[in-house]
Amino acid sequence: MAIIKPYYRIVRITKGPYPTDFIYHKKYAKDRYILIHSYKIIENDLKKILEFIEPSDSNANTYSHRLYELLLRCATEFETNCKQILAANGYTGRDLNIEDYFKVNQATRLSDYKVKLYTWYPHPKILSPFNEWNNGFSLRWYKDYNDVKHDRSKNFEKAKLSTVLNAAVALFAILFAQFECEAFTAYGDTYGYSTDKGFYYKDNSLFSIKPFTDWPQDQQYDINPDKAQVVGEPFQQFIFS
Repeated sequence: MAIIKPYYRIVRITKGPYPTDFIYHKKYAKDRYILIHSYKIIENDLKKILEFIEPSDSNANTYSHRLYELLLRCATEFETNCKQILAANGYTGRDLNIEDYFKVNQATRLSDYKVKLYTWYPHPKILSPFNEWNNGFSLRWYKDYNDVKHDRSKNFEKAKLSTVLNAAVALFAILFAQFECEAFTAYGDTYGYSTDKGFYYKDNSLFSIKPFTDWPQDQQYDINPDKAQVVGEPFQQFIFS
């Protein structure tokens, strides 16, 4: 049997028609606009950096203070989103770390998300910022962030363009896993988007994204506003193991 009450802050995108009105419910996520707004500021700053550093294979290892600053912002926003997802679903604890954030993958399958940057040279770049979650909790870009944060003098070169890109697309992906195509805008609800071979995109977005869609039938949402499950509490908590 499919899931008739969606989980807090978790979408379940499938290949077929997909109802998303529950994203707009006031109980689903009160901080949607501010989280996406924070990301859009980061994305705009990344666009400015890419006016000075050509997005290409030859510049992937370029590092700078501006990239270092952006890496810190991406990673801390990623942490904030993870904590909000976990807390909304009843997962509590102090001093959460990457081993805790890894649990989000149980509910979202972020490990199978792909993000595309069309402007990369010589070919569009496809990134899978959570692919390592298929084999354990460690993420290379997140480790680099921690290394450079705690000892910039020794690890400054880890604040490089490729690391920042992975951190930025990781942030975008975790927003998409909560808000679907609403992750593209922070300034109002929007229902329009385009697709290209499974990648969702909107005009002026730096990235396009291909989420995981192959949910087993019993893990898909079956949400019908005419059914009784919308009466009372419309959401349920995902139990993280």
